[in-house]
Amino acid sequence: MPIDPYLVNRAAQTFPLHVPDTLTQSRPGLRAKSVAHAAFKAAQQHLTNISTAARYEHPEVAPDVTPELRAGVTANLRSRVVDAFESPLGLIRQAERALEEANKAAEPHRLKLNPESTSQLIRTDQAWNNHIKPMLDAGKGWDEIIPTLDADGVLAAQRFAPAHESNARDRFHQHEVPAVVDGIRAMAERRAVDIAPPEAREILREAQDVAAVVEYTRNMARWTAEADYRNATSYTIGITRSAFQVGAQNPVDTSLDAQEAYATSLAS
Repeated sequence: MPIDPYLVNRAAQTFPLHVPDTLTQSRPGLRAKSVAHAAFKAAQQHLTNISTAARYEHPEVAPDVTPELRAGVTANLRSRVVDAFESPLGLIRQAERALEEANKAAEPHRLKLNPESTSQLIRTDQAWNNHIKPMLDAGKGWDEIIPTLDADGVLAAQRFAPAHESNARDRFHQHEVPAVVDGIRAMAERRAVDIAPPEAREILREAQDVAAVVEYTRNMARWTAEADYRNATSYTIGITRSAFQVGAQNPVDTSLDAQEAYATSLAS
């Protein structure tokens, strides 16, 4: 059977470069989910394409393919998917723009420590000394402590946890502190959303969802750039598992009913 000389055009299907125009006026959470779905489909297609292209890159398998075409197939595929993710109108930038908008809406509702507020400093001192520190001394982990915190407790954790974690380690283990503190901060931020007033909870949770999509989209870009036909199967499993975590495996419905359903799911 003759080899198709137009393999590159056939295999390198056009990837979505940006969110459809119909989404430009919708809420950032829906736009981010659309980006996540586009990233998932682009990564899936790329992994399929490089697996197909690999068959044409071996002279024994495809002797009729010219050396130039053989050498350029995978490179062209990789260049196309990198552009889909990283161009100025690419998926990463679209996700980042949605996050900028979501963070702007969420900022007035975030818990913040005011260093000039004497009453707030006193309350966070009390929350640390009377609630958090005794639980730490009793051997409880942050994953057990943070779900019990009120607003003052969340601020106390953010205020005192870095010094506590640093003091708990000798100089040979100080390198562990930044990652541990980042984890505590992330848990505290999630707790802050859970205890926020209902009118703020939806906005804060949406910003968290969009942040997760930004991280997911950046990971998709990195994984597809690193993938080759030898690890395409394992990468396919990985991107599918990650897609379920951010809801990227399903297309996004942009109707008004869908937007209302999305708002309800955030509020719940």
